[in-house]
Amino acid sequence: MIQWFDTIAGNLVFLAAAVLLLNGFYKQQPAKVVTAFICAGVGYAVVSGNFNDFVSRELLGETNTPPPATPGGDGEADGLSFPTWLLWPALGVIASAAVAAYAARLFQRRRHRADRRGAIEADHNEVRDAYAAYVCDILAVLDRPALDDVQVTQTAAFLHAMDAADHASRGDDLDAYRQAVSELKTAWRAADEHARKTGTRHLPERERTAIGRARALFEKALDQRGSEHERRAAHAKARELLDGVLVIPRQAAAELEGRRRLALTKADHPVPERSPRT
Repeated sequence: MIQWFDTIAGNLVFLAAAVLLLNGFYKQQPAKVVTAFICAGVGYAVVSGNFNDFVSRELLGETNTPPPATPGGDGEADGLSFPTWLLWPALGVIASAAVAAYAARLFQRRRHRADRRGAIEADHNEVRDAYAAYVCDILAVLDRPALDDVQVTQTAAFLHAMDAADHASRGDDLDAYRQAVSELKTAWRAADEHARKTGTRHLPERERTAIGRARALFEKALDQRGSEHERRAAHAKARELLDGVLVIPRQAAAELEGRRRLALTKADHPVPERSPRT
């Protein structure tokens, strides 16, 4: 009966150790894994009674009269016996060390993967930021209209690469994500360089003239040195010139309106000049 109790108690202790092991492994805490195994080994030794026997025999000097050997029995060998209560803690330390090493390796692998993904995302965001800066700047759009024209081969390839990189960023395949971002960077450089070199030369003369005049008017609308009436008139005239010639990106229109309002606000509420100290 006692042996059955020891077996059941030992299995319960090991079950608790397994739960602690999984918890420590999931939270990536190798120290917690080691502690779980050691405590499980010591707990099993205490519950099974081996620890009490060791304390009574080795530390307190008590001896128990062994039962008489049966004829033909093997009997116990004379000499010092191994303290069996140390067996489970020793095995626990060995197993926990192996598990801790595996957990550390897994953690390092995950850390390396996170660092690699961070580097890829940095390159991805670099292109995103560059393109966002373009579509938010009305003057840049007027200088490089080809970069917002999907009929231009380089621009269409760039927008396709942008969609592919965005799709790859939502997956778990870092190699595919890295390849998509690399292709995106190449497509962005090609489209931007083509737009810079082309300018407005690919447009008909009438459209080129309208864009040139509109650009000058937008600069005037953003110039704080002009009056409110002049800036409003310049802004309205520039939008009228581009009507049917060039579609202004909504980001650029919003940014332009924000800058124009800020200029008007500063003009209406000028900062008073500080009098020099005497």
